[in-house]
Amino acid sequence: MQENLNKNTTSLADRIDKYSKKWHALSNERILKILESNQITGLSSKEAQKRLDEFGTNCLPKPKKPNLVKIFFKSFLDPLSIMMAIAGLVSLIIGLINQLEAPDIAGLVIICVIILTNSFIATIQEYKALNQKEAIKNNSVQAIVLRDSKQIKISIEEIVPGDIIYTKSGDYVPADCRIIENQMLKVDESALTGENEAVDKVDEILDENQLVLGDQKNIAFMSTLVIEGKMKGVVFNTGRESEIGKIATKISETKKKKTPLEKKVAKLTLIIGIISIILGTIIFTIAYLNNSKINESVYQLLLVAVSSAISIIPESLTIIVKICLMIATKKMATKNVMIKKPKSIETLGNINVICSDKTGTLTQNKMFVDSLYFNNKVFNSKDLDLTEDPLVRCMALCNDAIINKKGEKIGNATDLALVSLLVEQKINYLTMRRKYKRVDEVPFDSKRKVMSTVNLIDSENGQYVAYTKGAMDYLLPNCKHIVDGKDVRPINDDDIANIKDQLLRFAKKGMRTLGFAKKDLEKIDLEQDYQYEDKLVFMGLVGIIDPPREEVKHSVQEAHDSGVRVIMITGDHKVTAFEIASRLGIADETYNDVITGAEIETLSREDLKNKLNQTNVFARVNPEHKALIVDLLQDQNNIVAMTGDGVNDSPSLVKADVGIAMGITGTEVSKKVSDVILTDDNFKSIISGINSGRNVYEKIKYSISFLIAANISQVLTILLVLGIFGQLALNSVNILFHIFVVETIVAIPIGMQSERNGVMLNPPPTHKKESLFKGILVQIILTTFFNTFFAVLNFAIAEIYMNNFNVSLSAEQLKNFATGYAKAGAYICIMFSPIFYAILFNNKFMPILNSNKKVVVDKYKPNKWLIILITFSIIITALTMLPFEGLNVFFDFKTYNLPAGLAAIFVINTLLVPLFIFITNWSFTKILARQKK
Repeated sequence: MQENLNKNTTSLADRIDKYSKKWHALSNERILKILESNQITGLSSKEAQKRLDEFGTNCLPKPKKPNLVKIFFKSFLDPLSIMMAIAGLVSLIIGLINQLEAPDIAGLVIICVIILTNSFIATIQEYKALNQKEAIKNNSVQAIVLRDSKQIKISIEEIVPGDIIYTKSGDYVPADCRIIENQMLKVDESALTGENEAVDKVDEILDENQLVLGDQKNIAFMSTLVIEGKMKGVVFNTGRESEIGKIATKISETKKKKTPLEKKVAKLTLIIGIISIILGTIIFTIAYLNNSKINESVYQLLLVAVSSAISIIPESLTIIVKICLMIATKKMATKNVMIKKPKSIETLGNINVICSDKTGTLTQNKMFVDSLYFNNKVFNSKDLDLTEDPLVRCMALCNDAIINKKGEKIGNATDLALVSLLVEQKINYLTMRRKYKRVDEVPFDSKRKVMSTVNLIDSENGQYVAYTKGAMDYLLPNCKHIVDGKDVRPINDDDIANIKDQLLRFAKKGMRTLGFAKKDLEKIDLEQDYQYEDKLVFMGLVGIIDPPREEVKHSVQEAHDSGVRVIMITGDHKVTAFEIASRLGIADETYNDVITGAEIETLSREDLKNKLNQTNVFARVNPEHKALIVDLLQDQNNIVAMTGDGVNDSPSLVKADVGIAMGITGTEVSKKVSDVILTDDNFKSIISGINSGRNVYEKIKYSISFLIAANISQVLTILLVLGIFGQLALNSVNILFHIFVVETIVAIPIGMQSERNGVMLNPPPTHKKESLFKGILVQIILTTFFNTFFAVLNFAIAEIYMNNFNVSLSAEQLKNFATGYAKAGAYICIMFSPIFYAILFNNKFMPILNSNKKVVVDKYKPNKWLIILITFSIIITALTMLPFEGLNVFFDFKTYNLPAGLAAIFVINTLLVPLFIFITNWSFTKILARQKK
């Protein structure tokens, strides 16, 4: 019975709902009528906008974004915050029992300030990180749709019911659609049905009772992956109303996993936490045994021990890691490197092998036809005057690329090079495609490396021609005839020799070669598995140039200087590949060989592994070979980055330590499985990413070095003064104030410093599980030693000075002043030394080895936040030292009436700490330089 589809009586939304279970059982004509669409013209822009307003964007449901309040309270669940809160609570209880005094109140206030400050910083950083992740997610994927009779690219979010869409191998289906046309379409529906086997799709009407999604083979569902072939479809459901959208509304957000770096930091914090408990216990025990000299309450001794234990733990380290990763992600985005997974930032910095595609990454991906060979002659494309002959037809018909009236190019670079040639020759390829209708095709795949189409040339006589274009390795052996002028004759050995000779000439000029052939068909039965690619007639070949990117040669050299090997993997002819690799500095005297896919097939795993040490160039390889190459490189303890753009590159992208997808030419599946996306498809961006990754690792290592040295110095000073003088060098207020200033205010900006160019002069790590302490252990030991030594020295000098040069004071006064001044000396060194050497740990000042094994320091670029916060730290620390007796009571030292000579010694000793640190670091770096020569 004819349904009333009058849009005045039922809305489009109502009709879509009415037929929600019947799309697979309706004819194409009926569906188009229901959706008020047209497969020839598509929707108008005006109608599409109207439907977008009505149905909303084509987006899956997103999890609710946590608000600032929730993030803030969640930050209190951090293990360190809990530890400090417990310490504060215990201190409060004991203090109440013992009647709180001013220093006790100050200690509790500082604990609260530290917890609140760390929580505030953590909240801001997590909120920024969430916004940054959202921005990455919103980097819109595009789809091809038919609007106003033109194929255009739009964001998938703008797709609406009734849109005519086009998908090909490697694309994700952008919305639920009924298939109108398909060519050998296979779709992976595992995301929807759980079935891993690809489904062969059809464009015919199915039985109305086939309600199971897996049985609806004439429908392509949103978020499923096109494995093979291509299709044209009409959209009937988008976003939340799609099948995957309905499922997504029921799925809660998965728990966030920690990155390997965060795990390392957490493990380090745990180890230090255990050490802190042991040292805290030792401090309490020694202090308790010496309490006759110290004369403090057990509560104060306990508070000092607890504060000392807390001070050792680098509590701001987790915040620093988050800041480093967040800044790096933002910085790398400006360099066309989109980070999808935070762990890839740290891994990028450790890469020592890059396996790169040639086309578009090392080259400009601006292909143009330079030369043609046909009728046993070579022609320059600029000197040609082409007419419509079989070779030209093959270029136009065995081709899916188009250049629209706006000059927008849709299609792959090779096809577009052919179309551009036809446009330059004023040949209307679109008219030819309409005139000679395509009736069948065999899509390009990575194994055959050819594409074939069947076109109806003469409808009256039923004459069909199969056109084939692609790699000559596959095409030439299947050619039995050759075009010779206007005639066709059997191909002979001389013809084959001439063709191969010309292939070699083109390849030596760095050209990509593409062959063309045809096969005349008397009749065609599309239901049969017809062989279109045998007994072919060779028509000619073209040489296509894709110029190397100008900046790549420098980037390759930069990679080599930084200890990173560059390997080129391409589907091109081996001679072409080697020529381009030589121009870019990838192939050299050490790596002077080329391995082809055919050779890989014949070599054993061990032989191929040995061959890897002789070549940086792989030609005529398929995706399976790429994954094998990555696997073998990893067997040799390399950290490997792999670039890819096709659906078949997925295994190698997943296998690599860092999978890098192309943002412009890459398929959606390659982008989905990758860790990193290059938004400009440029090799230079990979080097920028490695630089940023290494800088992140360096910043974190310097932060660890700074924090551990500053914290351990404080505790060692307490232990040594206890052991030597039987006194507490620092009380709980001093210790907690040190945590607040050094860890919260001074340390965090170290992770915010600008990138250091010199980091690329150092080689990458030698293995994947390199310790965070590698390269900084000596620095930690030296910094700890000098800081502790001069702090204890200040204490000792004050004791000696007061006991030997102040005979006018009574014994009791002498003892009080000596201890008070000694504590002030230790406090000055412990507080101010880290503030001053924090400038050194802004690694622009740290010496490195350049490529000539000379010790250099990077050109200094001020870290404004470090300067601001160091200035602030100096001011607030200096305020605590003002010579007021009431203030001195809080901090348990004396600065009023401090002798000028003693004060000068304290300051000089404190300034000597960063000076000695810099000198010894420079000396050790020079020793290392001599060892490496």
